[in-house]
Order: sequence, then C-alpha cells, then structure tokens
Amino acid sequence: MELKGFDKTRWKKICFKEMAENISERVDPKDAEFDIYIGLEHLDPESLKIIRYGKPQEVIGTKLKVKKGDIIFGKRRAYQRKVAVADFDCICSAHAMVLRAKPDYVIAEFLPYFMQSDMFMNCAVQISEGSLSPTIKWKTLASQKFIIPTKTEQKLIADTLYQIEDTIEQTRHHQATLRNFKKGLLAEWVG
Repeated sequence: MELKGFDKTRWKKICFKEMAENISERVDPKDAEFDIYIGLEHLDPESLKIIRYGKPQEVIGTKLKVKKGDIIFGKRRAYQRKVAVADFDCICSAHAMVLRAKPDYVIAEFLPYFMQSDMFMNCAVQISEGSLSPTIKWKTLASQKFIIPTKTEQKLIADTLYQIEDTIEQTRHHQATLRNFKKGLLAEWVG
C-alpha cells in the first residue's frame, strides 16, 4: 500500500534505542503497589489492547513495573507478535520488555503500531537467541536500525490506525452482543 503525500526522503534511519527506552525497574510481586499482573499469556497477538490479567499474588519471582502508557513487548517467542499498551499501572512478566517512546524521534502513539509492523517483527524474530524459547536481548534490539517517518507523518499514521483499531473493537463488541441476543432467543424459543 503506497502512502500518498508522504515524503520518504525526509524519513530517518535510526537505532531502536533512539526510538524507545527500556524500562527495567523490578519489583517483587508481594511488594507491588498495583493489583494487576500482566503475563505473556494475557497478551493477544496482533492486539494492542490488554483485556485479561492476573493478580500479583498469583506469581513469584521479580517482575517489571509498568506505568500507564508503557508498551509491553513479549521478548520471548517474538514470533507470537505480542505487543500491548498498558491502560493502567501494573507489573508484568520479566519475559517481556517494558518500553517507552523517546520523544526526540518518535511520538508515543506511533511506537506500538511501528512495533506491530512486519519490518519490526521480522527483525525481532531474526535477532532472537535460543532454540527452545528464543528470546531477544535489549542490547541487540537497541542497536537495530529502522527507517521511520517524520513526526507529522507518524501522527497521521497513528491516528488512522487508532481509528481502525477502534472500529475493530466496536465490531467485536457488536458481535458479542448479537451472540448473546441469539443465545437468549434460542433459550426462549427452543427452551
């Protein structure tokens, strides 16, 4: 799909560490000030929304602290394409990276969409290490170079993709409502 009106000559090639900061503040679940735990099992491939979660009391071992707006990226088994934006403060699995956009080059709304792109995900899979449970190291990811649009174009891209995501979410809601309506009618009519 061609981006009409975008000036690709103004796009920059930068290292991922210039786009995102790796937040690695660790916390013991029993000392967590938050009531929500996000494991990789709570992240849905291809969806930036977090709709399921667990409780910190249900897990052991140190976890990562997440602030509202941070990106949770599944660094283990990157081929599963797990990237989500936290709508709340929480803790998450240490098998994830907690990332925050660096405003010098990237607007916060654009970064998670960029990370969902085939360009980013193919790179993430390629740099993963290990055979049984391939994992990405921050140092390796940080040095990867990507071409990114201008901030004005990032804003346009993010706004457009957000509208599409919103439409998808509304469609899911309508489908669930119709399924429940159908189920109710079947119960009433057929018993």
